Amino acid sequence: MSTGIPACDGEYMVITRAEATSAGTSDDELRRLVASGAYVKLLRGVYADAAEVAVGDEARHRLRVLAMARRSEYAASHVSAAVLHGLPVSGADLSEIHSVRLGVGGNRHASGRQVHSGRVAAEWLTTVDGAAVTTVARTVVDMARTQPRIASLVAADAALHRRLCSPDDLTAAARSVTRHQGARRARAVVDLADGRSESPGETWTRMALSEALPQSELQIEVFDVFGDFVGRVDGGYPELGVLWEYDGRGKYTGRYDPNISAVDAVLAEKRRESRLTELGWIVIRIDAADLRDPVRLRARVTAALQRAQRTGIRPSGSYELTPRWR
Repeated sequence: MSTGIPACDGEYMVITRAEATSAGTSDDELRRLVASGAYVKLLRGVYADAAEVAVGDEARHRLRVLAMARRSEYAASHVSAAVLHGLPVSGADLSEIHSVRLGVGGNRHASGRQVHSGRVAAEWLTTVDGAAVTTVARTVVDMARTQPRIASLVAADAALHRRLCSPDDLTAAARSVTRHQGARRARAVVDLADGRSESPGETWTRMALSEALPQSELQIEVFDVFGDFVGRVDGGYPELGVLWEYDGRGKYTGRYDPNISAVDAVLAEKRRESRLTELGWIVIRIDAADLRDPVRLRARVTAALQRAQRTGIRPSGSYELTPRWR
C-alpha cells in the first residue's frame, strides 16, 4: 500500500515534512508511519525510510547529515563529511553531526549537532549528493584535529589510496588550520598517512606494530629464484625475511574479485603462502582478533624477527618495495 510519501532522488530516501504534505501525506499519517516503524524521524521535520536507517551506524549518520543539509546552509565537515565522502571511519565518534558555517561565527552545540567556528575558504568546499561539504583533504585534517588518531589515520590512508586527494593536498589543508585547535595533531596524522595501506585493518596493524617496532614496509612484491612473481603481501620487514598479512573478510568473500568464490580465494591464498614459506619467508597472519590484543601481536612479530636474526637465513629469490606516494 502506498504511504503517500514521494520517492527522492539520490542514494537514500530523505523526506522533509513539506515534501510529504505537498504529496498529500497529512501530519497524522506521518506520525503513524513513524509510530509503526516504517519511517524514522532524523531531525525535526525530516524523515527517512527505516529500511535505509537499519543498515548500520554510518548509513544512519549519513542520513542525518543529509537531513541537516535539507534544513540549513551549513557545510558538513569533520567526521560527518568523511561519511559523505565514503571514507572509512572505524573508531570515530558518530554521535554528533558536524558542520561549519560558510561565514564567520563561533562554535555552537545543539542536541546531537556541533557547528564549528571559523571561515572556510571556497577552495575547501565541494558538494556530495547535493549537500555542501568540505573537500576530502580538509575533511581528513579536521577529523585529525577532533577524532582519535587511529580513526583519522584510517580515513587519511583511504583517501590517499583511492586517490581522492594527494599528499600535497593534505599538507596544504593542514596549513589552512594552523591557528585552529588540534593543528598539531592534524600535522602528525598527515605525516603518518600512507596510501599503500589498502584497508582499515592494514592501517591498524602497521600502527599497532609501530608502538614498539620500526615502521614496517608496505605492499612488498616477492619473486622466486627464476624471477617469477609469487605475490604481493601487505607488509613486513623484508630485509629480515619476515612478512605480515592482514586477513579481512573481503579477501575471501568476493569483495576484491566477485568472479572468485570464497573457496577458490582460500585455496589461492594457501598456495601463495606455501610458495612464500618454501622460499624461506616467515609469514604472520593477522586478523581483527589480533588487533584487539596489540601487546600479544607485537610479541608474535618480535619473536619472528628474533628467530630470523638468530638463524641468519634469508629467503631465496628477490623482492621489490612499493614506494610511498609523495
